[in-house]
Amino acid sequence: MRRIVLLTSALALLAAACGSTGESQDPPSSPGASGGGTTASGSTAAEVPVPDPIRGCVPSCNPPGLTQPGPLPPGPYETQWFFGGEMVITPTESWNVHEDSTGEFALELGSTPWNAVYFWEDVYPLENDERVDGVPMTAGGLLDWIREDPRLEASKPHRGRIGDLPATVVDVSISEGTANEGGADCPVDVCIGWLGFPQWEGPWGIAIPQVQRVYLSEVAYGGKTHLFVALIYPDNPADMETFSPHAEDLLATVQVPASPA
Repeated sequence: MRRIVLLTSALALLAAACGSTGESQDPPSSPGASGGGTTASGSTAAEVPVPDPIRGCVPSCNPPGLTQPGPLPPGPYETQWFFGGEMVITPTESWNVHEDSTGEFALELGSTPWNAVYFWEDVYPLENDERVDGVPMTAGGLLDWIREDPRLEASKPHRGRIGDLPATVVDVSISEGTANEGGADCPVDVCIGWLGFPQWEGPWGIAIPQVQRVYLSEVAYGGKTHLFVALIYPDNPADMETFSPHAEDLLATVQVPASPA
């Protein structure tokens, strides 16, 4: 199946075009509960699912699966496919899930539907649609590659969090003078593909003048270490200041069955 190609409305910035080689399957069930208390969304803590442990080979060993739940009702949401079907968010605003898959969890803010937050695992750097060898699958490894790649500009890194997990945060954009790699599919002057996925086909893209805020967190589960990534994607680069607080509020609610690596 082919993932949605997200093109922004005002600036027509390219985000991504990825596909899977497998068919969608029925989502796994993963019940869980915790003790009392009240969440920010008004749900009691007993209603918030608790992520169950998952195998260390996730996501690569999962049969490919994808669903598009659409607008979320109030209260917690447990993924059907992403992070082994064991990631929980408890948003306090209206969000629309346009992908919950073994490769990605992607949400748009209901009040500004071209502004989105993406979650991935074990993404890796690309040049000319080929994986770059020798880059460690760690926050430091990917960050060093971003800062050294002449196609990309990176802001000064700072600390952040995905839920309770520490993360390194950096803003990524395209360097001046970079050649277009997107061909006729690029809706602006310059597009490049810079990240690849362990399961889906096709690159994650970035276009001039886009800015993407990337959260890099090294996590451990099932005896293995992984790179857990969140990305804040505003439609217009000027929207980052107003959209990022909404995205950060969402990131703060993330629960996954992983610990800092």
